[in-house]
Amino acid sequence: MQTTELSVPSPWFSRKRPFGIFLVVTAVIGLIASLDLSIEKIKKLENPGHVLSCDFNPFFSCGSVMNFWQAQLFGFPNQLIGIAAFIFPLLLGVLLISRTEIPRWVMIGLLIGLTGGVALVIFLFISSIFVIGIGCPWCIVVWTVVIPMWFITAGHLALTGGFGSAVQHSPVIQVFASHTVLLSVAALALIYLSIVAKFWTFFSSLV
Repeated sequence: MQTTELSVPSPWFSRKRPFGIFLVVTAVIGLIASLDLSIEKIKKLENPGHVLSCDFNPFFSCGSVMNFWQAQLFGFPNQLIGIAAFIFPLLLGVLLISRTEIPRWVMIGLLIGLTGGVALVIFLFISSIFVIGIGCPWCIVVWTVVIPMWFITAGHLALTGGFGSAVQHSPVIQVFASHTVLLSVAALALIYLSIVAKFWTFFSSLV
Protein backbone atom coordinates (compact mmCIF):
# COMPACT_ATOMS: atom_id res chain seq x y z
CA MET A 1 0.00 0.00 0.00
CA GLN A 2 1.46 3.37 -1.03
CA THR A 3 1.46 6.19 1.48
CA THR A 4 1.23 9.78 0.37
CA GLU A 5 3.21 12.39 2.24
CA LEU A 6 1.23 15.48 3.05
CA SER A 7 2.90 18.65 1.87
CA VAL A 8 2.81 21.24 4.64
CA PRO A 9 3.32 24.78 3.35
CA SER A 10 6.34 26.52 4.88
CA PRO A 11 5.56 29.58 7.01
CA TRP A 12 6.42 32.95 5.48
CA PHE A 13 9.36 33.59 7.83
CA SER A 14 11.21 30.50 6.57
CA ARG A 15 11.83 32.38 3.31
CA LYS A 16 14.63 34.93 3.08
CA ARG A 17 12.84 37.95 1.67
CA PRO A 18 9.72 37.90 3.92
CA PHE A 19 11.94 37.27 6.95
CA GLY A 20 14.20 40.13 5.85
CA ILE A 21 11.22 42.47 5.48
CA PHE A 22 10.05 41.46 8.96
CA LEU A 23 13.49 42.27 10.42
CA VAL A 24 13.62 45.65 8.67
CA VAL A 25 10.11 46.67 9.81
CA THR A 26 10.55 45.61 13.45
CA ALA A 27 14.10 47.04 13.66
CA VAL A 28 12.93 50.40 12.27
CA ILE A 29 10.07 50.56 14.81
CA GLY A 30 12.47 49.72 17.66
CA LEU A 31 15.02 52.22 16.36
CA ILE A 32 12.46 55.04 16.17
CA ALA A 33 11.30 54.33 19.75
CA SER A 34 14.90 54.25 21.03
CA LEU A 35 15.86 57.43 19.15
CA ASP A 36 12.84 59.32 20.43
CA LEU A 37 13.59 58.25 24.00
CA SER A 38 17.21 59.39 23.59
CA ILE A 39 16.16 62.80 22.25
CA GLU A 40 13.64 63.19 25.06
CA LYS A 41 16.30 62.22 27.62
CA ILE A 42 18.62 64.95 26.31
CA LYS A 43 15.80 67.50 26.47
CA LYS A 44 15.04 66.44 30.05
CA LEU A 45 18.70 66.83 31.03
CA GLU A 46 18.72 70.32 29.54
CA ASN A 47 15.44 71.21 31.19
CA PRO A 48 14.37 69.04 34.18
CA GLY A 49 10.84 70.46 33.87
CA HIS A 50 10.45 69.26 30.28
CA VAL A 51 7.33 67.15 29.70
CA LEU A 52 8.13 64.22 27.40
CA SER A 53 5.98 63.39 24.38
CA CYS A 54 5.29 59.98 25.99
CA ASP A 55 4.28 61.39 29.39
CA PHE A 56 0.58 60.60 29.07
CA ASN A 57 -0.60 60.35 32.68
CA PRO A 58 0.61 59.15 36.12
CA PHE A 59 0.29 55.52 34.97
CA PHE A 60 2.15 55.82 31.65
CA SER A 61 5.09 58.21 31.69
CA CYS A 62 8.55 57.72 30.13
CA GLY A 63 9.92 60.69 32.08
CA SER A 64 8.94 59.22 35.46
CA VAL A 65 10.55 55.86 34.65
CA MET A 66 13.77 57.65 33.58
CA ASN A 67 14.25 58.83 37.18
CA PHE A 68 14.92 55.28 38.41
CA TRP A 69 18.23 53.38 38.28
CA GLN A 70 16.67 50.65 36.11
CA ALA A 71 16.62 53.17 33.24
CA GLN A 72 20.44 53.22 33.27
CA LEU A 73 21.47 49.65 33.97
CA PHE A 74 25.01 50.01 32.59
CA GLY A 75 25.66 53.58 33.66
CA PHE A 76 24.09 55.15 30.56
CA PRO A 77 20.49 55.37 29.28
CA ASN A 78 19.10 51.99 28.19
CA GLN A 79 17.79 53.51 24.95
CA LEU A 80 21.37 53.86 23.68
CA ILE A 81 21.56 50.05 23.78
CA GLY A 82 18.45 49.97 21.61
CA ILE A 83 19.91 52.36 19.03
CA ALA A 84 23.04 50.23 18.68
CA ALA A 85 21.21 46.88 18.89
CA PHE A 86 18.50 47.53 16.28
CA ILE A 87 21.01 48.55 13.60
CA PHE A 88 22.29 44.95 13.29
CA PRO A 89 18.94 43.26 12.45
CA LEU A 90 18.12 46.21 10.19
CA LEU A 91 21.27 45.62 8.12
CA LEU A 92 20.71 41.85 8.07
CA GLY A 93 17.14 42.40 6.94
CA VAL A 94 18.29 44.57 4.03
CA LEU A 95 20.83 41.90 3.03
CA LEU A 96 18.20 39.16 3.19
CA ILE A 97 15.80 41.18 1.04
CA SER A 98 18.56 41.51 -1.56
CA ARG A 99 19.01 37.69 -1.38
CA THR A 100 22.56 37.96 -0.04
CA GLU A 101 23.93 34.74 1.46
CA ILE A 102 24.48 35.31 5.17
CA PRO A 103 26.79 32.93 7.06
CA ARG A 104 25.07 30.70 9.59
CA TRP A 105 27.21 32.02 12.46
CA VAL A 106 25.99 35.57 11.76
CA MET A 107 22.36 34.46 12.08
CA ILE A 108 23.18 32.54 15.26
CA GLY A 109 24.83 35.75 16.52
CA LEU A 110 21.60 37.62 15.80
CA LEU A 111 19.63 35.11 17.87
CA ILE A 112 22.15 35.33 20.75
CA GLY A 113 21.84 39.12 20.69
CA LEU A 114 18.05 38.88 20.66
CA THR A 115 18.18 36.42 23.57
CA GLY A 116 20.06 39.05 25.57
CA GLY A 117 17.47 41.59 24.42
CA VAL A 118 14.58 39.42 25.61
CA ALA A 119 16.28 38.90 28.99
CA LEU A 120 16.63 42.69 29.30
CA VAL A 121 13.01 43.20 28.22
CA ILE A 122 11.75 40.74 30.87
CA PHE A 123 13.80 42.47 33.57
CA LEU A 124 12.60 45.95 32.53
CA PHE A 125 9.00 44.77 32.18
CA ILE A 126 8.97 43.39 35.75
CA SER A 127 10.85 46.45 37.10
CA SER A 128 8.70 49.03 35.33
CA ILE A 129 5.25 47.52 35.78
CA PHE A 130 5.52 45.70 39.12
CA VAL A 131 8.38 47.41 41.00
CA ILE A 132 8.29 51.04 39.85
CA GLY A 133 4.57 50.85 39.04
CA ILE A 134 4.71 53.10 35.96
CA GLY A 135 4.58 52.06 32.30
CA CYS A 136 6.93 53.63 29.76
CA PRO A 137 4.98 53.78 26.43
CA TRP A 138 8.04 53.81 24.16
CA CYS A 139 9.57 50.95 26.19
CA ILE A 140 6.40 48.94 25.62
CA VAL A 141 6.81 49.55 21.87
CA VAL A 142 10.36 48.15 22.09
CA TRP A 143 9.12 45.08 24.02
CA THR A 144 6.46 44.59 21.34
CA VAL A 145 9.08 44.23 18.60
CA VAL A 146 11.91 42.46 20.46
CA ILE A 147 9.80 39.47 21.57
CA PRO A 148 8.45 38.58 18.09
CA MET A 149 11.94 39.16 16.66
CA TRP A 150 13.34 36.52 19.01
CA PHE A 151 10.60 33.95 18.38
CA ILE A 152 10.54 34.36 14.61
CA THR A 153 14.34 34.41 14.26
CA ALA A 154 14.50 31.18 16.28
CA GLY A 155 11.76 29.69 14.07
CA HIS A 156 13.56 30.79 10.91
CA LEU A 157 16.84 29.19 12.01
CA ALA A 158 15.11 25.97 13.10
CA LEU A 159 13.27 25.59 9.78
CA THR A 160 16.18 26.52 7.53
CA GLY A 161 18.88 24.36 9.12
CA GLY A 162 20.51 27.07 11.22
CA PHE A 163 20.62 24.68 14.19
CA GLY A 164 21.66 21.68 12.09
CA SER A 165 19.77 19.09 10.05
CA ALA A 166 18.67 17.05 13.11
CA VAL A 167 16.73 20.03 14.44
CA GLN A 168 15.48 21.00 10.97
CA HIS A 169 13.95 17.57 10.34
CA SER A 170 12.58 16.96 13.82
CA PRO A 171 8.75 16.79 13.57
CA VAL A 172 8.33 18.22 17.10
CA ILE A 173 10.67 21.16 16.45
CA GLN A 174 8.96 21.78 13.10
CA VAL A 175 5.58 22.12 14.81
CA PHE A 176 6.88 24.61 17.38
CA ALA A 177 9.02 26.50 14.85
CA SER A 178 6.10 26.82 12.43
CA HIS A 179 3.95 28.41 15.14
CA THR A 180 6.43 30.97 16.47
CA VAL A 181 4.16 33.83 15.36
CA LEU A 182 1.39 32.40 17.55
CA LEU A 183 3.83 31.89 20.44
CA SER A 184 5.04 35.50 20.19
CA VAL A 185 1.42 36.75 20.14
CA ALA A 186 0.72 34.68 23.27
CA ALA A 187 3.81 36.13 25.02
CA LEU A 188 2.79 39.69 24.13
CA ALA A 189 -0.81 39.03 25.22
CA LEU A 190 0.52 37.94 28.62
CA ILE A 191 2.48 41.19 28.93
CA TYR A 192 -0.46 43.37 27.84
CA LEU A 193 -2.90 41.57 30.15
CA SER A 194 -0.45 42.03 33.05
CA ILE A 195 -0.28 45.76 32.28
CA VAL A 196 -4.08 46.05 32.12
CA ALA A 197 -4.44 44.12 35.41
CA LYS A 198 -1.79 46.24 37.14
CA PHE A 199 -3.28 49.54 35.96
CA TRP A 200 -6.91 48.44 36.04
CA THR A 201 -7.86 51.65 37.91
CA PHE A 202 -6.81 53.64 34.84
CA PHE A 203 -8.26 51.28 32.22
CA SER A 204 -11.57 50.86 34.04
CA SER A 205 -12.01 54.66 33.96
CA LEU A 206 -11.92 54.50 30.13
CA VAL A 207 -14.82 52.06 29.91
